[in-house]
Amino acid sequence: METQDSFREIEYKYKADNIKLTDFNNLMEEWEYSEKIDGIGSWDIYYFKEDEDEDLFVRYRMSSDRPELTKKRKLKSSNNWIRIEVDLPLDPDRVNESIVNRFVGLDGYKENFRIYKSCVVYHFKYINAVLYYVSDHEMEGKQKFLEIEVNKDKLEELGDKASEVLKEYEQKLSKLGISPQNRLKKSLFEMYKKTNKEKL
Repeated sequence: METQDSFREIEYKYKADNIKLTDFNNLMEEWEYSEKIDGIGSWDIYYFKEDEDEDLFVRYRMSSDRPELTKKRKLKSSNNWIRIEVDLPLDPDRVNESIVNRFVGLDGYKENFRIYKSCVVYHFKYINAVLYYVSDHEMEGKQKFLEIEVNKDKLEELGDKASEVLKEYEQKLSKLGISPQNRLKKSLFEMYKKTNKEKL
C-alpha cells in the first residue's frame, strides 16, 4: 500500500569532478552493497510549464527497459534535499518520445532541455549511492555528480530517522572529500533549465 512517505525523495547531491571512479568503487566495496548496476545510461527530458509553479516539473527518463515519467516538487525554496517525487512506470514496448510529448503537452508542459546521464549505482539496505556523468543535448560538456538517496521502500520504516541515516552515509563519504558543506542546493533541473532568453 502506498503512503505519503512513498512519494518523498530524500537525497544529497555533490559535485564530483575531482572524485575518481576507482576511489568511489573502492569505498562502495567497503560498505557491503546488495546490488551494483554499472554502465547504465539514458536520456532525461525535462518539461516545464512556463509562468507556472517554478518548483514543479516533469522528467521523462528514456531508459530502454524501465522508462518512466516523474513529477517533482520542492518542499523548501532553499534546497532540494527533501522533495515530493512521484514516478510513473511506462511500458517500454509501447512508449516513445512523441507520445510523451503529446501527453504532457495537454497539460501545458513543453520540453525545456535534455541531458544524458551515465551512471554506476550501488544499492544498500537503506540508501543507494550513485556516481554519474551528465552531458548536454550534444553529449558535450560533461559534469560529474555523486548522490546518496534514502531508498523509497525504506522511508516508512525509517520515519523521522531517514535524514539521520543519510547523514551517517554522508559522513562515510568524507574519505572522498565530501562534507555537509559540499551539498548542492540546486537540482539538475535548476542547474540546466533554460530561460526564455536562452531559448531565443
